[in-house]
Amino acid sequence: MYRVVTDTRDHRGHRILEAGPWLVSRDVAENWAEILRDLRYKAHVERMQGELSGGGADADFANALAGMA
Repeated sequence: MYRVVTDTRDHRGHRILEAGPWLVSRDVAENWAEILRDLRYKAHVERMQGELSGGGADADFANALAGMA
C-alpha cells in the first residue's frame, strides 16, 4: 500500500504534512505525486510498513476493545 504525502507551509511558515488515501499500486501513487509536483507541490510516496489484516493479534485486539465497551 502506498500514499502520496504533500509537504507545504502555512502563512506563518509552519510545516504541514498531508497524507492522501492508501493506494494499492505504487504506479498510481507515483502518478499522483507527479501530478502534484507539476502543480509545484512538494510530494513524495510513502509505503505502508506491516500488514493490513491478518492473524490472531488483530482478533485479540478486537476482542479486547469489545470487552471494554
